[in-house]
This record gives sequence, structure tokens and C-alpha cells, in this order.
Amino acid sequence: MELMLDTANLEAIQRGISLYPISGVTTNPSIIKEERVQDFFGHMKSIRTLIGHERSLHVQVVADTCPAIILEAEKILSVLGEETFIKIPVTEEGLKAIRLLSGRGVSVTATAVYTTIQGILAMLSGARYIAVYYNRMLNIDIDAPKVIKELSGLLWANAGCCQVLAASFKNVSEITTAYAQGASCCTVAPSLLATGLHMPSIAKAVDDFHASWQQVYGDKTLLDL
Repeated sequence: MELMLDTANLEAIQRGISLYPISGVTTNPSIIKEERVQDFFGHMKSIRTLIGHERSLHVQVVADTCPAIILEAEKILSVLGEETFIKIPVTEEGLKAIRLLSGRGVSVTATAVYTTIQGILAMLSGARYIAVYYNRMLNIDIDAPKVIKELSGLLWANAGCCQVLAASFKNVSEITTAYAQGASCCTVAPSLLATGLHMPSIAKAVDDFHASWQQVYGDKTLLDL
């Protein structure tokens, strides 16, 4: 399994990789807008510096025709490095670009996936990751867990190198359900990861352990024994 950060906030990325087993960072135009980024490539370079080359960086194109998508992908790769994952929405033009770029050995993350057939087409076109928009699917009455389960089953059956990358979460339950249904990777906003560890019951359990220790050993630590 993999866990990625879905953010372009440099402080959040730095904190996230120091705390969690993060394998990559995903970005998109909406995330960039939230950070009010003016120097796009400069900011992406800063993210790469933070995460190093052992983690993946996923950068989305904004063009909507195959020739323009190819040109934008080439620009991204030339500036940020050949190992960068190119995020391409799964439309007709996007599929053309995914197939062409994958044929060149470019790592592609197929994004804006809402249906099983989109995922199948992206997989057959050579995408490395299929980004399924979990909460957005629920909002329009699409069974997100079912789509993830179907795509994951197909990927395992065909023994390919493609992975289901679940995205667009609003709560921790959606994340755990996505993993349980077969998603091999989830990309998550840092605030949601923090929520998963900051429950009152966790804090109480830790406080109870400290209290029990102090009743026996006072202010001594294990190092003092």
C-alpha cells in the first residue's frame, strides 16, 4: 500500500513527510489555486526538493486536446525531471495522450476517474495510476467503493503495474473504505491524516498509561531504570 499527500503547501508537505510514511505528492490546478502560487514551476521545484527523488511527484496538465497535452507534458518533464508523473484527465483527448506518452515510457497518472469504464480505458492505455475521485463520486450518487473494488480486481487479475489511486476524501472513513475495497494507494489532505490521530480516545489512553507509570515509578523514565 501507498500513502500520498494531496497538497501543494510546502509547510504541510515538510511536516507530512516527517510524520507519515509518504510515498509521493499529488497536485492539481485547484490545489495550486489554494496556495496562490504565482511561480508554478518554481513551486513545483520546491516540492521536489522537499520530497527528494525517492518519492513521486504528480503534476497535472491543463490543456484539453491531445497535441497540447503532449506539449505540456514535455514541458513538465523538461523542467521537473523525467521521473515526474503526468496527471491527465480521462477524456477522449486525454486517453489519446495517455497512450502516446505511456508508449514513450512516460509515467502517467490518469485522473478525474468517476466510472469503471474510464479506469479500464486508462489502464489499457498504459496509465501507471488511476485516480478515482471518491467523495465527488458519492456526491453524484456513484458507488465509489464498488468502482474501486471492480478496478482493483481487474488490475490484480491482469497482473499489470497500474494501481488504483483513490483521491478526493472528506473524512477518515472514506480513506479506510477505499483501502479496504482494494485501492493500493490513497492521496490525502494533511489535515485529514491529523484528524485520524487526534481523537480524544487516543489522547485519553496515552494519559492513562502515563498516570499508571507515575503511580509506580514517579517521574522516572525507562532510561532512569
